[in-house]
This record gives sequence, structure tokens and C-alpha cells, in this order.
Amino acid sequence: MTAPVTTSAAPATAAPARPAATGHGGFQPEIQGLRAVAVLLVVVFHLWPTQLTGGFVGVDVFFVISGYLITAHIFREVQRTGTISLRRFWARRIRRLLPASLLVLALSAAATVLFLPPTVWSDTARQIAASALYVQNWALAGDAVDYMAQDNVPTVAQHYWSLSVEEQFYLVWPILVLTLVALTGRYAARRANGVRAVLAVGIGALGAISLVWSIIATAREASTAYFVTPTRVWEFAVGALLGLGVVGTVRGRVAHVLLGGAGLIAVITAGMIFDGESLFPGWIALLPVLGTAAVIAAGYSGTPLTPGWLLSRRPMTFVGDISYSVYLWHWPLIICVPYVTGVDLRTVDKLGIFAATLVLAWLSKAYVEDPMRRQRTLSAVPWRSFAFAGAGMAVVVAGTVGITTELDRRADAAEASAESVLGDDVFTTAGDDCVGPAAMEDGCGAPEGSDELVVPPEVVVEQNHAATYPGCQQGITTPDVKTCTIGSESETPDRVVALVGDSHTTHWFATFDALGRERNWQVITYTKASCPVTHARRLLDNEQTDEAGDSCLAWGREVEATIAADERISAVFTSAFSSAYEFADADTPLDDPAADGFGSVWQSWSAAGKQVYVIRDVPPTRGDDSVPDCLLSHPDRNDCATAAEDLPDDPQTAAVDEVADPRVHLVDLTDRFCDDSTCYAVVGDLVVYRDTSHLTDEYARALAPYLAQQVDAAESAGD
Repeated sequence: MTAPVTTSAAPATAAPARPAATGHGGFQPEIQGLRAVAVLLVVVFHLWPTQLTGGFVGVDVFFVISGYLITAHIFREVQRTGTISLRRFWARRIRRLLPASLLVLALSAAATVLFLPPTVWSDTARQIAASALYVQNWALAGDAVDYMAQDNVPTVAQHYWSLSVEEQFYLVWPILVLTLVALTGRYAARRANGVRAVLAVGIGALGAISLVWSIIATAREASTAYFVTPTRVWEFAVGALLGLGVVGTVRGRVAHVLLGGAGLIAVITAGMIFDGESLFPGWIALLPVLGTAAVIAAGYSGTPLTPGWLLSRRPMTFVGDISYSVYLWHWPLIICVPYVTGVDLRTVDKLGIFAATLVLAWLSKAYVEDPMRRQRTLSAVPWRSFAFAGAGMAVVVAGTVGITTELDRRADAAEASAESVLGDDVFTTAGDDCVGPAAMEDGCGAPEGSDELVVPPEVVVEQNHAATYPGCQQGITTPDVKTCTIGSESETPDRVVALVGDSHTTHWFATFDALGRERNWQVITYTKASCPVTHARRLLDNEQTDEAGDSCLAWGREVEATIAADERISAVFTSAFSSAYEFADADTPLDDPAADGFGSVWQSWSAAGKQVYVIRDVPPTRGDDSVPDCLLSHPDRNDCATAAEDLPDDPQTAAVDEVADPRVHLVDLTDRFCDDSTCYAVVGDLVVYRDTSHLTDEYARALAPYLAQQVDAAESAGD
């Protein structure tokens, strides 16, 4: 059982709302109602993602509101004093935001240890720490382009990315305004029109640059662009221009209804029509952003049934008042409840989470947010607010350090266990004691084993974050060739071989490192995330642009030519997650793009005198269920196994048959994963997979003798 995930291009959350709304010096109840719309969009999206596929646009609504309110507040202070007190500004933000956010983070850390499986502790601790330091959006942006992190399940702190963006805005924005004010001169700064013009030009220019950046970055890498701050600055800038009064509120009932109604419809429409395939934020974010701006510009109208009147009704303003705490509480509940109940979220669970979120939000606003905001000891002197912030962050981060320290202790114990069982040389221990792939031999009893796991799931899963061979796999969108050398460290190896393919080749690194050391082979790796070497274009349903496919083709061509021209390389070993892709024609038409694309590459290496060994891909696991998570959730290891009859067709295996080249050989180790009925998640007390499809280092290393046997057999047949 896994926690629910969002269906957007990246997980979307509500940005922090504020408990009060003060625009040009007066209370604006319609702003609170607009906050309610925004937070409800996000909460409903997270609870019912298939029903409101674009609810993540609530984030953008909050960003515009924040730009509007904060800039209006700063502008009034400049008009009064000619400057801005940064200390007082930041101290107020701390008292308003940090008490509730740090409380939820601390309780989320405790809930993680109490209710969540240890396989998610590491990710959760890292993201809680990043959230406490308000850099969570950058941490998630890094994960978005980290192929090894793409199977990570959502954490209880994942929604803090938008709060991090806002805090970065609060940190930088007053400095930007102060700099622009300084350009006007102190006397001119007291003149509203003078400072307004300078601020409008500066903020407008910054917003335009950010919008262009957002459009370009989203087209190139939408998953990263979703999180990073520069792609979101223009949304704050739109609100800021409203806050400066550059665009005044409209007058007249008809204008109010038309503008406010059009804006509200735009926001709700965006929530309904956008989905995970939308290139967001980019230019399409103009719909909810300009819609929000229109509602704000329309202002309040006391006329019944007009947009401002509807947004100002007490139910809407109540939700708007507590929207910040709603934002904080709803996501940890969504993550934790399935682990507590043992089943995926049901309708009754979702309704319960919604109700609990409102109750917790009201309690935290009444007893944490408001009291701390007015707390005299903190508000009397700004530095006390800063001290509180530092102490609170330190406490939360210290809690995450405690979690990771416990995981490190378990990892050290597991490493010692693996060393005692597998030893330094798997070739001398192969077949001993029915451990690992040796358990598939007759006479070993149950293939999955019956003793304690040599390496527990919570340690295995760490291989997704801390690669054993770091820096050896090229990124998805970078076409440049990256190589590493593993295996023998001798200056005069007996043989030089190439290891080529996507991430389902990188999980063989431990195998070939052991094999190379045993046989004095130097192994040169050529791997790239999600990129098999083929003359066909590989296609993935979840890719929004052609950039990754173009990058794969360019990379593959260079790898093919480099290996063919390298006279040192006598053999090429290649593998790929080939069943995960669709294939289409690229540079030249192919009768069967899936098989012919691979085969034509192998024949070019064969023509260059290389032996080509195609390693059949590993058997599939249970779809989206991470094997380590599954093992912790199910006492019976075979609950995480799959049926042997579900083995997919492997395009590379078919291509070997079609090529029929004596230099192209198939290496098939399926019998070390499966018997006639079952493909196992644990074999001989070794966990086979570290996530949903990649081998653990321990199992890959233990497979080295069996791979060597098949290579020897192929070479003997060739002789």
C-alpha cells in the first residue's frame, strides 16, 4: 500500500494564505473569499485528483494575492516614511507564518516515525529539513530531474514547496523595492506618483523576464520549472502591479460583474481543464493568474449575487481566514491516513480528512497563529522573532537528523551482514548456503528464503538516493556522452568491454564491477537515464515535449560511433527497460522500429569486430508498488511477487532472434528471478529490487558468476 500521489506534472499545493487582508489600507472581504476558492481548489484536487484535474492552479491564485497585498503594504510604508524597515517586515512575517508551519512539520516528523514505513523516512526527513529552511521547492526541483528519485512516494512535507517560494519572495521583494526606491531619491520616494512609476517599471520588467523564463523553462523541463522560484516571480509581479494601484478597481455594477465574473470563471475553468499533461506553469498559467487579477481589480460590491458579494459571504471568508492552516494540515493527513488504515483512501476517508482539516485549521489559527502573531514578547523587539525562527528551525532539523542517524545505524548493521554473507568475492561464495540467486537451485527449498533479510528494505531503498557509482549516468535531457570505468584497476587489463544502455543497465554496474575485478576486465560504462541505444525514437506517455527523445537519439548516435571506433573494446554488453517504451521511426524508416532499431545498432558494432551481449531485462514487479515498501507492508514475501506468466515481451530479445548474427548473443538470467510459476521480490533472503524495477546492488553483485557462465558458454559456442 502506498500513499496517494497527485496527477499534476508535479505535486501541487496551496500557497500560504494570510489571516487578514489589507489592500489599499482597508479590509477587503472578497480577498478572503478568493483565498477560500484557491485553497478549496487545491484540497479537492488532492483528495479527488481525477475529478478536479487542474486544482493545482490554486497555488497561482495565492501567489497573485500575496504579490498584491505585500506590495500594497510596502508601498504605503514607503509613502509614509520614504523607506522600509526590513527588520520589522521580516519579523512580522516570521510571527505570522513560522509558528504554525514549524508545529505541523514537527508533528509530521513524529507521525512519520509512528505511522509510516521506514522506507520513506529518509526522503521525509530530507524534505522536512528543506521545508523548515524554506528551500523545499529547490529540493523537489532537484528530484524532478534526478532519475533515481522519480519513483519516490510523496512525503508529508512535499506541499511546503509553495510556502518556500513565498518565503523566498518575502525575503527578496522588500529588498528589491527598497533598491528601486533608492533610485528615486529620498525626497522623490515620498511622492506617490514618482515612486509608483519607478516601482511599476522595475516590477513590470522583472515580471516580463520571469514570464519569458517560465515559458522557455516549462517547454524544456516542465517538472523542474514547476517548482523553481524564477518561473513564478511574474505571478507575484502581476499582483504587485495591482497593489501599486497601477490598475485601479473598477467602478459600476456592470463593470464589476463582467470583470469579476470573467476572472472567477477563468480561475475555475483552469482548475477544471488543466491536468498533469498540461505544460504548466508556462504561458497557460496566464489564465488563472489574470483571472485572479481580474477578481481583485473588480473589487467588492454590496450588490447581491455579484462576484464580490458572493466571495464576501461568511462561509467563504471563514475558509479564507483559516486557509493558511488548511494548507498546512490537509496534505500530511492525506499521506498518513492510508498507512494508518492499511488501505488506499476511500470516499469516507476523504470526507473525514476534509472535516479534520477544517477543525485542525481552526484550532491552529485560534490557538497558534493569532496568539503568536500578537505575542508581545516577540513583537516588542524584532531580533526576538529572528531568534524564535532560528530556534524553531533548529529543533525541526534536529529531529530529522535523529531520523537519519537511526537509518545510518541500520545501514551499517546491514552492510556488515551483507559482507558476512556475500563476502568480498561473490565468485568464491556463489552457490553457498542458498543465499541470493543460488536459492533458485534445486534443493534449496523456498526460493524466497526463510531467514531474516540480509539487507532490510529501509536500507535497500537508500540506494535510490545515494548511488553506489555516482556521476556515471547521464541525465535525461543532456545529449553529451558520460563514461565511467569500473572493474579491474590494472593498467594492463586482459580485456576492455563496454556496458551500454539506460538505467536498467546502470543496475548491472555492481555485477560488472565484480566480474571485471575477478577477470581483470576494464569496463567502460555508457549510460543515460531513460535512453536505450537504438536507431528508433523511444516514446514515453508521460513526456510532454520531444526534448528527451531528441537527446536520446543524439546521445545514442555518438555512443554507437564511439564504441565502434574504439579498437580497445572487444565486447559490448547492453540492456534496457525496453518493455517500458514505445518505438517509432526516427532518421530512417524501419519495418519494425522496436526490434530493428536495436538490431541495426548491434550490427554496426558487430561489423566493427565487437562481440555484442544483450542482457534480457529483469522481470517486472507490481507496477507502481515499490518492492521495499511492499515488503514492509506484507508479512508474506510472496505477496510482493508476480506471476511468471506476466513476463512482458522484450523487444531486445526479439531483436536478437531477428538479427541472427553470430556475434550477437542473448544473456538471459530470468531463471535467477523466476521459476515456472513465480517471479520473486526476494530470492534467498536478498531483496531483488530497490524500487519498482531496478536491482539492488547486493542482488546484482550476487548475479556476477551466473552472468559470467553465460558469457563463457557463448564464447565456447563461438569457438
